[in-house]
Amino acid sequence: MQVEVIEHEHLANLPSASGIEYWENTIYLIGDDMRWLVSLDDDWNVSSKFALSAIDTLVNNRTPWNVKADFESIANFRYKEKDFIMVLSSGSMPITRDTAYLIQFADQQRTYKKNIRELYDKIKEQAGIPGGNEINIEGLAVSENSAYLFHRGNVNENFIVVIQLESFMNYLLSADNLLPELKVHEFELPKYKQVPSGFSGACMMPDQSGLLFTASLEDTESELYDGAILGSFIGYIPLDRLQEGVSYSELLIENKDPVTTKLESIVIKSKAGNKLVILTVSDNDDGSSDIFEMNLYLYNLD
Repeated sequence: MQVEVIEHEHLANLPSASGIEYWENTIYLIGDDMRWLVSLDDDWNVSSKFALSAIDTLVNNRTPWNVKADFESIANFRYKEKDFIMVLSSGSMPITRDTAYLIQFADQQRTYKKNIRELYDKIKEQAGIPGGNEINIEGLAVSENSAYLFHRGNVNENFIVVIQLESFMNYLLSADNLLPELKVHEFELPKYKQVPSGFSGACMMPDQSGLLFTASLEDTESELYDGAILGSFIGYIPLDRLQEGVSYSELLIENKDPVTTKLESIVIKSKAGNKLVILTVSDNDDGSSDIFEMNLYLYNLD
């Protein structure tokens, strides 16, 4: 793998970007202490905002820590000939951080919302997370048949939860609470300066052969509290080796030094051969965000 930064911009008025999607020349952003689904044009100007969370309390332009929805993952996908965006709260606290949103593109006012704490509890149980700890879903990718939920391993292991898409959608769109079946795949991600990296975002490859992910280096042992940022990895997981926990990754470097930013999400803007143009965002933990455009080259990964 090879990664090179093409363009980078500071988004001073968009707090804590944690998820990015790209669809029909529009960028969609969420933030972990922002109540909006924000749309940007290709020049990175805000074109619209769509309220997801009903909490409108702000302190320094940010939703307070104890009431924020903690939107951490987003994915655009097509299901039964309809286009959707799915946004998930992290699950790292009960009541406030356990909601799934579905926005139907054909009618953006048609939004589906569901509390998914029971699903998160099932994931905790199946993954062996102790009762006193919480899960922390930070990435989401959706294929034609499956949804992939990425758990960040600050306290517990990094793992990916795989749910059959039709079962997941039936659960989200129906009034009953029949929980979908799921599989958990653990991953050992790279370290830097003895600090392990943790999943922070994901997207599906265009041909659905694999997953791209971001994994940030945050010196913390908590699902809730931030730590010192040492850098971020960008990585690739071939789906045919998902069960083996195989991944390839590169530390983001600029001018021979790690870029000390917390990449939170990734999406593919275009693909030509082995070259991908990707967009990523970072959460600066200070009420602002950064957005990056990069070239990502994938070579023979064996």
